[in-house]
Amino acid sequence: MPVAVDTSVLIAGEKAGDLASLLAAHPGPYYVPAPAAAEFLIGIHPPVRDDLRERARRLYEGRIKGMVDSFEEPDAAQLAALNTELRRKGQKMKFYDAAIAATALARGDTLLCADADFDRLKDRLEIIQLSPQPPA
Repeated sequence: MPVAVDTSVLIAGEKAGDLASLLAAHPGPYYVPAPAAAEFLIGIHPPVRDDLRERARRLYEGRIKGMVDSFEEPDAAQLAALNTELRRKGQKMKFYDAAIAATALARGDTLLCADADFDRLKDRLEIIQLSPQPPA
């Protein structure tokens, strides 16, 4: 089953300097939902240190960009349904997280993440939690 890679995993890979090893610990194939790519790219544009911004840009260009899969109409329809469902329950989800989750839900895929942002969807979305990495 394909595995959607959340932004939190991309960031963990960037910080560890080795995204490939993080992914190799879990069965693939992998893809990066377009909203996760957008969220990652937003993070490399703020006024952070030039060396950090350049490291993230190189990772994106060299590894992530080729894994990005487009956001299609079924993903958009699932995003609308997910937002409606959450609002009815009095809940909210950050836009990029909701779009990433909707992509995986619409496609029946698994989601690999490194944070708890998707825990509320565990009953309907297969989630693989990235194992914590030892400090470098």
